[in-house]
Amino acid sequence: MNAMDWMQRTGRVVLAAACLLLAPTVALAQSYPNKPIKIIVPYPPGNASDVAARILGEELSRRVGQPVVVENKPGATGAVGAVFVAKSPPDGYTLLMTSTSFAISTALVANLPYNINTDFEPVVHVGGSGGMVLVVNPSFPANNLQQFVSLVKANPGKYNYAHVGRGTIQHLTMEIFLSMIGAQVEAVPYKGSVQAITDIIGGQIPMMFDSPSSAATFIDGGKLKALTSAADGRSTRLPQVPSVTESGVAALDNFRVGGWVGLLAPAKTPKPVVKMLNEELLKIMQNPDIKKRLLTGGLEAMGEHPPEKFGEFLRADMARWQAAATAAKIPKE
Repeated sequence: MNAMDWMQRTGRVVLAAACLLLAPTVALAQSYPNKPIKIIVPYPPGNASDVAARILGEELSRRVGQPVVVENKPGATGAVGAVFVAKSPPDGYTLLMTSTSFAISTALVANLPYNINTDFEPVVHVGGSGGMVLVVNPSFPANNLQQFVSLVKANPGKYNYAHVGRGTIQHLTMEIFLSMIGAQVEAVPYKGSVQAITDIIGGQIPMMFDSPSSAATFIDGGKLKALTSAADGRSTRLPQVPSVTESGVAALDNFRVGGWVGLLAPAKTPKPVVKMLNEELLKIMQNPDIKKRLLTGGLEAMGEHPPEKFGEFLRADMARWQAAATAAKIPKE
């Protein structure tokens, strides 16, 4: 056998081996999905991730002809649900609908039981929830951000604020805010936004920063008073709430905090499956009725983008929160 024959034969063997390795992935992608898909939400019901999972899951089920089940697995600031998905088979049947707290945890938790960069496969960036909203009980003696800042600075330690767990966007947003204005307000943890908002409405605790998706309905109904949105401009969902740039508080000129929601799969999920999910969900998200429903829930749907683009966004967001935690002198624990 001459060198040319040997090279050709070797090439055919390598190609055949590659085809054999690829065959299960191709077969899976072609048959996917052939059983129910489960979307894990690592937070309690009612938050932006939960709203998105239920709206998109319902429509995805219709499009693919298989049930899409949404399951809440809260605990440890989202780590319980995230670990469950990370350890699930990478076949596209167990997915994670998560949010900003997922990225924040990398800045605040010393020993996360998972690695975002290596244990997950980005699927789709569902949308942004706009700037975090500072909400208070309607009877709170401040009607705008300037009055609020003056009040809490003049009364160090008098007031408490609610958050939904150390490392959540609600917690870190308030801590950054307080560090920028030089005020002392005590933190009180809750299990979820619904419970915290209920106590704010009832007068048990006066304030919190929350996402528009959780707070909007209560603001619309007059049960919560919104003082500002941590964004450059007013949001589409809450146009009546002034942005922080309108407040006139010089110390908060650079205070911008917004949320997002996105879908991930376990690492090594076949790329054709990830691509199929990305394309189907983006089509669903561009439906005017779905966009309206997401907006009502506080989310502005993203435009078309590949999974890799969401991965780039996620890495940039982790870096941003690490820088924010460092600036606010919040250590990892």
